[in-house]
Amino acid sequence: MINVITKIRHSLSLQISLWVLLFAVVIFVVSLGFLYVQTRGYIRQDAMHRAEKELNNAILEVTEMLNDVEIATTNTLWQVRTHPQPDSIVVYSRSIIEHNPNFYGCSIAFEPNYYPEKGEYYSIYSYRQKDTIAVEQEGSDLYRYFEKDWYKLAHDSGESQWIEPFYDYYLDAIFIKVMITSYTKPITDNDGKFIGVVSTDLSMHNLSLDIMKRKPSPNSYFFMLTKDGTYCMHPDTAKLGFKTIFSDRDPVEEADIIALGKDMIAGKDGMRQIELDGEDCYVFFRPLPRTGWSFAIVYPESEIFKGYNQLFYIVLGIIVVGLILMLLLCRHIVNNAVAPMGQLARQARHIATGNYSDRMPQSQRPDAMGRLQNSFARMQKSISDHISSIENLNNEIEQRNEELVKANELAQEASLKKTAFMQDITHQVRTPLNIITGFAQVMREGCDFISEEEMVTILDAMQENSKNLTTIISMLMAASYLENKTSLEQEDTVACNDICRTVAGELKLKNPDTVTLQVDTQVPDSFSICTSRNFLYKILRELLSNANRFTREGSIKIGCSSNENGTVNFIVTDTGIGVAEEDQHRIFVQFTKLDYYSEGIGLGLTLCKRVAILLGGDLMLDTDYREGARFVLTLPLTHIG
Repeated sequence: MINVITKIRHSLSLQISLWVLLFAVVIFVVSLGFLYVQTRGYIRQDAMHRAEKELNNAILEVTEMLNDVEIATTNTLWQVRTHPQPDSIVVYSRSIIEHNPNFYGCSIAFEPNYYPEKGEYYSIYSYRQKDTIAVEQEGSDLYRYFEKDWYKLAHDSGESQWIEPFYDYYLDAIFIKVMITSYTKPITDNDGKFIGVVSTDLSMHNLSLDIMKRKPSPNSYFFMLTKDGTYCMHPDTAKLGFKTIFSDRDPVEEADIIALGKDMIAGKDGMRQIELDGEDCYVFFRPLPRTGWSFAIVYPESEIFKGYNQLFYIVLGIIVVGLILMLLLCRHIVNNAVAPMGQLARQARHIATGNYSDRMPQSQRPDAMGRLQNSFARMQKSISDHISSIENLNNEIEQRNEELVKANELAQEASLKKTAFMQDITHQVRTPLNIITGFAQVMREGCDFISEEEMVTILDAMQENSKNLTTIISMLMAASYLENKTSLEQEDTVACNDICRTVAGELKLKNPDTVTLQVDTQVPDSFSICTSRNFLYKILRELLSNANRFTREGSIKIGCSSNENGTVNFIVTDTGIGVAEEDQHRIFVQFTKLDYYSEGIGLGLTLCKRVAILLGGDLMLDTDYREGARFVLTLPLTHIG
């Protein structure tokens, strides 16, 4: 280890190579880390949105099914009250199952001895048995239906309600293996006296099969809890009706699941990130209207990022191999380039000891290192000649230093007055210029090592940054051009819809996956005005560019509308970050930027408003719009096509 460190310290080429590699590693790590975090956030957000959508659709489907049961039960109740003959009850009970294939069964039960000729028990139960409908008269000493919840709750409360999901018995006391839930509605006579119950059953198993088809990924699933937290829908049927979400839970290790269960039975909605069966999951939950139950979807985190993680590891491997190859190539190039530096170092040590007679030979290399060696040789000769004059110059230098200090103080005072603007210009110009210069240097030193795809990327980056420089210069020239102007020529006939579509068509969305661009106009295509097409185009392009820069998701709209006062409005609306109330009065001030580190030099909106005024109109920010930013360009309507 010590030998490696010593070798690095004594090898300039290795040090340069390692520094280049370190810089590249830092850039890659920062860029890849940022991309990793941002992309995971987008993927997580999209997955959560998809899960919430499926949960809402599932709840809607269940609610529609419950509504169907309630409507059918109400209609059957009306028939029973209209024609309460015992023989008709059989028809009503069977009919509701025949006309509703999703229903499991229907009971129409009456108070004991209500029909004396039928005995103490009279309850007609129709249920679906494979492809047929069976009708039986239930009620016996083994099955006292008026003691069951589906009858007793309606009898005691006198109100319609959904019964908690349960397992019931057939007439011959055979246990039903399917969990059902019932909507029960009390029957009253003309005097309002309770005489029986209409109860319609839904199979929780069939309902679960329909809902599970909606799951957004292979291992995601839905589940539903009753009012006390008992599972009434779950892929693990062993839990249905017998276990609650709190069963066998460790209060410390599984506190997050217990908290989830409490939120669900409390009727809350939301999302929790918990650990289920050793895997991190997102659970979205909402209460089911009118029932007191709670519905949830479980989305494993591993399925959200499965494909993304595989791609990330592949890219990471490619980067590591590329960095190793870069180190080897860089070491070879640098080693050849700095070979003369060793000779220069030895010669410099001779000069340091005062020995100027041992001259360095001239080099035949035409590159920078050869020129450096030749310059060093000439320097040796010059040093000897100038040593004697240095002492004489020292006195003059001391005097001039005092004068320079005073002059420097005056220069610094003057420089401070233009520092603010120059710093911003420097910041905006330096970044694209460095990119262009860096890529130009890479291409100059050798294009053989650059692939065609990388070359296209480099050229695109150089072109994009040259456009940024051109934009800055154009703004400065426009500011100078417009400074003393009092009006602008308006001799162009401009179709309002056409110029909106043109500007929108040229815009390249910064976030195309989450942002939509729309042209929303309220005037016909033939609607035109007389103005300067060039300056109108520049204003609309600047407004759309700003909207694109600050909108991460949602929409960007551009449109046109006419006013009764003889003016026309061009409106650019976005759902971006908007403009804070305290900053609204500053956005049109020259060289003002709300964010110092953002793009631009603070001239865009200023120039737009200046041009709008010179065209006889105005540019304003709609301060009543709260979902982002909305700019309104008003121009006089001097011509209609």
